[in-house]
Amino acid sequence: MTAYDQPAAATDDGGFDELLDLTTRAAQDGEVTVSAAGEVDTFTAARLRSLLDAELERRPPALVVDLSAVQFLGSAGLAVLVEAQKAADARTVALRLIANTRAVIRPLEVTGLIDLFTVSSDKR
Repeated sequence: MTAYDQPAAATDDGGFDELLDLTTRAAQDGEVTVSAAGEVDTFTAARLRSLLDAELERRPPALVVDLSAVQFLGSAGLAVLVEAQKAADARTVALRLIANTRAVIRPLEVTGLIDLFTVSSDKR
């Protein structure tokens, strides 16, 4: 992958940013991967939403959301993923989630949202 690793948002206030680390990579074929590590909850979901919205505005052929390092996925995080799926569909961008931990798979299953997404357990 050709990387343009970048922090999604940097703030000086020391708020909740340390709870969620976001990076973005673009492959030569145009596929974009957004990787999240940490907690996606009420306090951090807006940062993920902002980054996903920005990437979807660019209309890549595919957007991969790598949640393999997410330790907690709350209802606010689930809402962000649903919104991203709707936005991707509207732009004909293929959206795929990488989910291989109970912390992510379980909330998707319990809410019945897992069927809304293309989910894989590995990077490819």
